[in-house]
Amino acid sequence: MNAKNVTSRQIAMAFTGSFLGAGFVSGQELTQFFAAFGSFGLLGMILAVLMFFMLGSFVMKIAKRTSIIEFDKIIVPKENPLLRGIFGGVFIFFLFGVVVVMVAGAGALLNQLFGIPTILGNALMATFLGVVALWEAKGVLTVFSITVPLLILVAMITGVLSFFYFEGSDIVPRPFSEENPLLGNWLFSTLAFVSYNMMAAISILVPISPEVKEEKTIHKGIFQGSIQLIIVFACILFPLIIHESMLRGTELPMLTLAEEVHPGLGIVYAILLFCGMFGSALSCLFGVTVRIKKVYQFKGSILTLSLVSLAFLGSIAGFKKLIAILFPICGYIGFFAMIGITTHYFSLQRKMNIDKRVSVK
Repeated sequence: MNAKNVTSRQIAMAFTGSFLGAGFVSGQELTQFFAAFGSFGLLGMILAVLMFFMLGSFVMKIAKRTSIIEFDKIIVPKENPLLRGIFGGVFIFFLFGVVVVMVAGAGALLNQLFGIPTILGNALMATFLGVVALWEAKGVLTVFSITVPLLILVAMITGVLSFFYFEGSDIVPRPFSEENPLLGNWLFSTLAFVSYNMMAAISILVPISPEVKEEKTIHKGIFQGSIQLIIVFACILFPLIIHESMLRGTELPMLTLAEEVHPGLGIVYAILLFCGMFGSALSCLFGVTVRIKKVYQFKGSILTLSLVSLAFLGSIAGFKKLIAILFPICGYIGFFAMIGITTHYFSLQRKMNIDKRVSVK
């Protein structure tokens, strides 16, 4: 992109895309964080999008006004190496957690499709991931990035078609859920979902912010992106809630729903979902290796093989369980990062207001 030439449409697509990963579109994240709470999950969805809108605007304005593009400096503006190091470590942990979850998700997918033992599917995914990462095929991510919009489209089609193919149950209000003790009520669940997703969004939104000409372009882009996000969100979440009895206990709820609608749709969904999982895992693996190399003098191949091996070992816990444990933990830790971002934004706002009053005088 040319300097000062990022449009509101580009911001909207970057904003929406930063939240719609393979975990989201698999349905497992939304099942645990929202569908488990029935109508309160729908309320949580609205609150989540509003918070994404607010925090996304804050992050982009901070980056535009200060030209800061480092994750830790956005959260901790003052020179505090310890705090910045902690948040940098949390970000690495989150990225690596995504790699582990995606390896486990691929194993669950291959098990559901072909009956391959999950641990073998995990091993195949980890091996494939390691080979491509050692090859340093970053260009492969461009190919996989094309599959994600298609996956989102197929997920929306699946969700809409499910209303015509199956009878749904009533939406019951459940402010509390016993399914996951880390997500005891709908509000904590929503806050955790927002904060861990914002960590991923920061790495996408911040680099493009200094190239935006005016702040009103940020407002317009984030607003458009929020509208897109809530449409996709609703098309997936409503079916997960209404068809809960059919999907209960499944590792990949939206894939199950696609297979029930039509086997052909299930195959298409599975292929796109696998590509989405691989793309997410590969991009996060590259992200982890780059950040670790900045701090420690590891050789690339040793680091990559070590991380892939650890990801495989972690994936044995299972896709559903990993999402139930890793993402809430990252969310609750990430909540402090969201406080840091909000504090940073309002401190900049106060400074701007003071400067305006001084200039008027």
